[in-house]
Amino acid sequence: MAAEPASSAEAGWPRLVLLRHGATVAPPGVYLGSRDDPPLSARGAVQAQRAGVRLAGRGFRLVLVSPLRRARETVALALPATHPTVERRLVELDMGEFTGLTWEQIKGRDREAALRWRAGDAAPGGEDAWHLWRRTVELGLELADGLAGDEDALLVAHSGPIRALIGSARGPSPADVRPLRVPHGGLRCVRLTPAVLDRWRALVALEPPR
Repeated sequence: MAAEPASSAEAGWPRLVLLRHGATVAPPGVYLGSRDDPPLSARGAVQAQRAGVRLAGRGFRLVLVSPLRRARETVALALPATHPTVERRLVELDMGEFTGLTWEQIKGRDREAALRWRAGDAAPGGEDAWHLWRRTVELGLELADGLAGDEDALLVAHSGPIRALIGSARGPSPADVRPLRVPHGGLRCVRLTPAVLDRWRALVALEPPR
């Protein structure tokens, strides 16, 4: 499988270790996207620290973090001795007018638009899933060019970019990976095998959907 738990090391291919930020003070079930950026909650801080315990002793060639506050606070708690590079392409999906709403509220506004959004379309005024996938995959390809076979990079980001990297490594569409579980403070891993890189190059070469 292209994606695996971060703890299962396998020599030969470089890896992207993916850490989702900890939980925030936002109400449960609210979609934050890239426009709303509350701090970590006390629970989220504990999740970040626990992730740091799992990452302790691992050497990373690069540590990249989303510019959003919740991701930067997470990496600061997980790996306080590191100096991560802020990477704009790791930012969460722009959810436009759906920012700050729950799924029930979004459906109540416009059920058809809500279902199209779940299938990968952009929310009104927001970003569609294809562009999220493309920007994260372009970053993945750039990182692959700079990593040797025994080197890893840590990416601290959000559920959207993490699902994009895992899903595109496996081959399904944005709609197919929505059920993929990416818990707050959770770690996942993508091995940069030739098959994964071929899938990513093919995705980058596609024309955007109209």
